[in-house]
Amino acid sequence: MIACGQHLNPKRIVFSGDTGIFFTHKQEIELLVKFKQFEGCKLEIEKWKKYAMDADLQIDKEREAYDNLNNEYDTLLIVSKDFQKKYNDEYTAHENTKIKLTDMTDKKNKWVKATFITGGVSLIIITPLVYLLVH
Repeated sequence: MIACGQHLNPKRIVFSGDTGIFFTHKQEIELLVKFKQFEGCKLEIEKWKKYAMDADLQIDKEREAYDNLNNEYDTLLIVSKDFQKKYNDEYTAHENTKIKLTDMTDKKNKWVKATFITGGVSLIIITPLVYLLVH
């Protein structure tokens, strides 16, 4: 569209040494909508920046909690290794005690057998001798 030899696009007009831009009513409405959208985008950007800062703070807290848990895990791992070593030592000592007990029981049984055999042989040998001496 041309009015008075000019297109109805925004034109820069110089009036008394000052410049101005003039828009059609439709362009003015579109421009106001764009300004509102721009303000909304600024607010949205601020919200996202705040969200990012909050997320960074939360990540720092989570990282600190994770580091504390990791340190506690390392401590408990050392304790568990100590308990495992203690258990293995006690298990080995228990097995050795069972072997010693078995050996002692075997020795005792051998001595008991030897005693009964010696006693039986003595009775077999001494009884006839005593009988012969007494009669």
